[in-house]
Amino acid sequence: MYLDEAVFYVSGTKSKTWAFRGKGTTVVSKASRKSVKAFGAISVEDNPHFHFRFAEVFNGKTFLKFLKGIERQWKRKIHIIMDNAKYHFSPVVMAWIKSKRKKVTLHPLPSHSPEFNAQEGVWRITRRKMTHNKFYEGKEELHAAVFRQFNRFQGNPVYLRGVIEPFK
Repeated sequence: MYLDEAVFYVSGTKSKTWAFRGKGTTVVSKASRKSVKAFGAISVEDNPHFHFRFAEVFNGKTFLKFLKGIERQWKRKIHIIMDNAKYHFSPVVMAWIKSKRKKVTLHPLPSHSPEFNAQEGVWRITRRKMTHNKFYEGKEELHAAVFRQFNRFQGNPVYLRGVIEPFK
C-alpha cells in the first residue's frame, strides 16, 4: 500500500486548458492560504482500495490515527510504502508500529522520489478534477469537492487502475 499526504488550496491551481482561439479563459482567484489537508493510501491490486482521512495538521498523532484506521480495515499483513516525513517516524508512531510488527511494516522511499509513490497519481487526478482552474469561496466548499472526489475513487476502484498499473 502506498501512502502520502497532500494539501489542496482554496485558490486552486492554474493549468493549461482548452479555449477558443483569441478568447482565452479567466479563472477567478484571490490570495488565500486556506487549505484542506488529507492523508491518502492506495493498494496495488486488481481492485485497488483507496483510504483517506482529512487532518487539520500533519503530525505523528494525526498520522497514527490514519494508520490505525487502515489497520482496522485490513485482515492481512500491510506493507506501507511512504516518503520520509519526520512525523512518519515519530516516537508515538514507532511505538505503535513495534506493537503491530506482525501486521504492519513501514517501507520508506528514497528522499525526493515522488515518482516511486502510486498515491501521487491519486493526488494528480484529484487536482486535475477538483482544483485546476477552479476557485472555491471557502474551505468548506473545497473540502466538500475533494471529499466527493475521494468517494468516487472508493466507489469505483476500477478508475484507479491506470494510476497503479506502473507499480504492479
